[in-house]
Amino acid sequence: MESNLDILCLHILLGTDEGKFFDLKYNKIYTVGRSPDNDIQIEDKNISRYHLKIQCKENKYFITDLNSKNGTFVSGEDISPGFEVEVEEGIPVVVGMSIIGLGKGRKIWLKSFLDGVGICSEPDENGEILKSYGVKAIKKKVGFIYDMNNILMESKDINEISEKMLECIFNFFKGADRCVIILIDAETEEISNVIYRSKNLLDDHAKVYNHELVEQALILNKAVMVSDSYAEDAENNEFTKSLQLNQIRSAICVPMNSPLQKRGAIYIDSLGISNGFRKNDIDLLQDISSRMALTMDHL
Repeated sequence: MESNLDILCLHILLGTDEGKFFDLKYNKIYTVGRSPDNDIQIEDKNISRYHLKIQCKENKYFITDLNSKNGTFVSGEDISPGFEVEVEEGIPVVVGMSIIGLGKGRKIWLKSFLDGVGICSEPDENGEILKSYGVKAIKKKVGFIYDMNNILMESKDINEISEKMLECIFNFFKGADRCVIILIDAETEEISNVIYRSKNLLDDHAKVYNHELVEQALILNKAVMVSDSYAEDAENNEFTKSLQLNQIRSAICVPMNSPLQKRGAIYIDSLGISNGFRKNDIDLLQDISSRMALTMDHL
């Protein structure tokens, strides 16, 4: 008798049908879409009536987009309609406003990862849920995580990793004026390097990040975010005053630590935009920073 761990499944990890799974058989071709005529129906209005087909062959998973309206997003890009593409087990696949995964075992083994990077269907503290993102935003976020993982897997040098990660982060946060990765020497625990991107030329490179905010995040060993330093209800503390003095409207800093030691921090700010960052951004940056720190431990 086949155990649940050996059963091939399609899992709906996120979306209106979140939590559902469908057993698959080897070599059989399954159609997936919004129409009840499909082998697997997903009730997502952003999914086409006949969106894609799936087939499992020799422990490999293959999908083909059926010229769907919103496309099928895998490994950082939309796949070409009509061409069969191999998908690795566990890789998130975006269809409409849903995310599915293919693999063995009746378990939603990617759900914690998606929640961890802020792609979740539970309301956040502002009551915002998945639907507020839209199809393009979900694809962008999943693609961003895919690019981050590729950098960590392919690069073997701390500075090279930091440069590439910084470029991706800066391009992802369109409202950011400056994005900084601060590296700490493993032995001295002093800042060894500061790598940054800025929309504008800087007169003083020492002021590329707010030192008080970064120091606070490192001391507390947790993320610190200021949504609007000029708001009436903003906390009256040293780093808020420092943000005002340096005309920084919103900022976020996340420590980059592994279980072994401090590795540094990721800092982003916006000079003119209030509420430029959300709680979901903290989740996303914390996931990135922890992955970076663990990678550095093994270099």
